[in-house]
Amino acid sequence: MNTEKILALAAAQEEHMTAVRRELHKHPEMGWHEERTTDVIERELRAMGLTNIRRGFRGTNCGLICDIGEARPRIAIRADIDALAVAFEDNDLEFKSEVPGVMHACGHDAHAASLLGAAAVFAAMKDELPGSVRLMFQPSEEQATTPGAKAFIAEGALDGVDAVIGYHVRAGAPEGRILYTPGPATTSGDIWELDITGKGGHGSRPHEAVDPTVCAAQIIGALQTIVSRELPPGKFAVISIGTLKSGSAVNVIPEKCEITGNIRTTDPAVRDSLPERITRIAKGIGEAMRCTTEFRFIPVYPSIINDPAMGKLLEAAGEELFGTGRVEQVPISNGSDDFNFYSTERPSIYFNVGMGEPGTPYGAPHHSPQFRTNDAILKTCAATVVGTAIKMMEAKK
Repeated sequence: MNTEKILALAAAQEEHMTAVRRELHKHPEMGWHEERTTDVIERELRAMGLTNIRRGFRGTNCGLICDIGEARPRIAIRADIDALAVAFEDNDLEFKSEVPGVMHACGHDAHAASLLGAAAVFAAMKDELPGSVRLMFQPSEEQATTPGAKAFIAEGALDGVDAVIGYHVRAGAPEGRILYTPGPATTSGDIWELDITGKGGHGSRPHEAVDPTVCAAQIIGALQTIVSRELPPGKFAVISIGTLKSGSAVNVIPEKCEITGNIRTTDPAVRDSLPERITRIAKGIGEAMRCTTEFRFIPVYPSIINDPAMGKLLEAAGEELFGTGRVEQVPISNGSDDFNFYSTERPSIYFNVGMGEPGTPYGAPHHSPQFRTNDAILKTCAATVVGTAIKMMEAKK
C-alpha cells in the first residue's frame, strides 16, 4: 500500500472537501428528500471524470452509487447523507443551516464530503488498485421506519460486493483518533407502542371510571424490572419510555392512554425475548386494573457486527498511514445505525473518527443544536477509507 501517495492525495483534497461539506451543511435535507444533496454529489463525481453512476432509490431521485473499476474483489463504502429535524442551529457560522427546522446535527455532511475526497484518491489510483470500489451515498439513515440501507440492499447495492466499510465522525472523542469495536459494535434499536384502554369519566368520580393513566404508571414502573430481575446479570438491555399521551382536560379521566418507547440491546436472544416480556407485564397489570392493553413491536435496527478480520485490516491500515496508537478498540456504543443491515449481508467494518474532546468546539453531542464538525479530520476520514479498502482488496485477492 502506497501510504505516502494516499496521504498526499487526501491532503490535496482537504480544501475542496471542506468547501463541499459546508455547502451541504448550509442546505440540509431530511431522509428521502436529499435531491439537492445528491445533485452536489453527482456534480463532484462527474467533475472527477467518473461516469459509472446509478442515481435514485425507493422511487425517489435521492441517493447515488458510483463504481470505480470493475475488478474483484469489490469493496463498498457507505456514507449517509441525510440531515435531522432540529428546531434551530445554535452556532455562529457563516455556513449554518438556511433551512428552518433542519440541520446537519450528526455529521452526515462530513461523511458525504470525505467520501467524495476518497473518490478523488481512488480515481487517481485507479490503475494501482488490486480490485475495485463501490461508493454508496445513502439517504435516510436517520429515518428509523424507512432506512436507506434496506432500500439500497433491496435494489441491488451489494450485488457483486465482497465487503463493506462504514464510518462516522465522533464528537467528544480525541481529534483524528480512529475508534472501533470488534464484534457487536452498536446496540439494536427498536420501537414499541402500547395502548391502554379503560373507561372515561369525570375527575371527581373516579369510582365510576377505569383510569388508564394510573394503569400506565404501574406498567412503566414494572417494565424496569425486566432488566433488573428477568435478565441475567451482565446481559445488557435498555427499555425506555419515549412518550406518554393521556387526557385532554384536568377534570376528565380519559378512556385511553398511549405509551411509546425504545428498546436497545446487544444480544439477539434478549432482543427477541423483550416483546413477550413487555406484553406479559402490560397485560397482567392491565387485567388487574380492569384495563385492556394492545402492544405493538416495530423492529428497526439490529446490532452492527464488525468482522474480526476486517477490524485487523483497519488496524493495519491505520498504523501504516498514521503510526502506532491512532486506532483504538472501544466498548460497544449504545447508539444505532442502519449500517447494520449491510453488516448482516457482507463482512463489514464500521469505525468512528474523533473530532475533538469535551471542552473543545467539537465536543457538543450529536443531534444537538450546538453540534459542530471539525473539518480538519476530513482528510483523515478519506485516507482511512482508502487505506482500509486497499487492505481488504489485498486480503481477498
